[in-house]
Amino acid sequence: MNNITNHNNNYKPHFSGGITRKLSRRYYHCEPDIVQIFDKHPQKKGIAGRLPASWIKPLNSSSAGNKRNIINRIYICIAETIKIANTNSKKAADNLNSILKKYKILRPDQSYSIKKADTSGAVYTANGYILYGKNIDSLFIKEFADLSGKDPRHYRWMTEKNGKFVELARALHLNKQTNDRHIMHTYWGDTQNGYMVSEYVEPLKEYKSPIEIKEFYNNENELIEDLRKKYGFTLREIKKYKVKTGYEYDNKFYSYPEDLIIYNYFSSMLEKYGLKHYDLQYNTDNYIITRDKNGNPLLKLIDFGGISKI
Repeated sequence: MNNITNHNNNYKPHFSGGITRKLSRRYYHCEPDIVQIFDKHPQKKGIAGRLPASWIKPLNSSSAGNKRNIINRIYICIAETIKIANTNSKKAADNLNSILKKYKILRPDQSYSIKKADTSGAVYTANGYILYGKNIDSLFIKEFADLSGKDPRHYRWMTEKNGKFVELARALHLNKQTNDRHIMHTYWGDTQNGYMVSEYVEPLKEYKSPIEIKEFYNNENELIEDLRKKYGFTLREIKKYKVKTGYEYDNKFYSYPEDLIIYNYFSSMLEKYGLKHYDLQYNTDNYIITRDKNGNPLLKLIDFGGISKI
């Protein structure tokens, strides 16, 4: 783990822009291809992506060199915070709040708390941490499981479509290519320290929609209106990706099962960009029903493992 206080005078702060642009614009097939990109930019120290805009804004008045240095220190602090949070969430939050308040990213009356998420059923996640507070954007940190002890053949199989390199690359690629509100936004990832930071998609508490998707409707538009109320899918979105929601028969429109409609939405959307999610159809943990900024239900894809080229 790097330490904030031990950099020598030759240390050059950095952004992760070059790697971010490459991963955002192109699809990279497998982990070795992605590792190669990081290896060509060792000064980036395994980081790709960007801090949240709300964190960057208070730094814009700084000189370019000082801004880069502060951003780098924040990256290092997050890595330290994750290590501490494994055993002491309060101490970890204090560590993070200290540096964010030092650089006026948080006001004196703002603070993050850190809560561990339940990741017991996840294969590729060692820990999950929710960063939350009053009047600040909540974040989610995914700490990847360490697979380095696997034998080479098993490691290659496990990291073909999952893991810290592939999932970060897929997330940044989807951020850039789709800009779809049904996809969780990823901010950055640190492959050396094995974590990725995204928006926190909070599931609806005790979710039970008053909307029941019926077996049949007078027409497809009536079905889509119910899908909008329950999942946030709009007519424009359904038509844009040519999503199959059901079929016409005997002057009625018969709805597909809801899980199939959800699968068809993401499959059709990803197909538009030459991608397929091979882990979506049989794993409902890949998406969550949350709320948009207006308080309406909104379904979001939250896991990018299993996405490959068609």
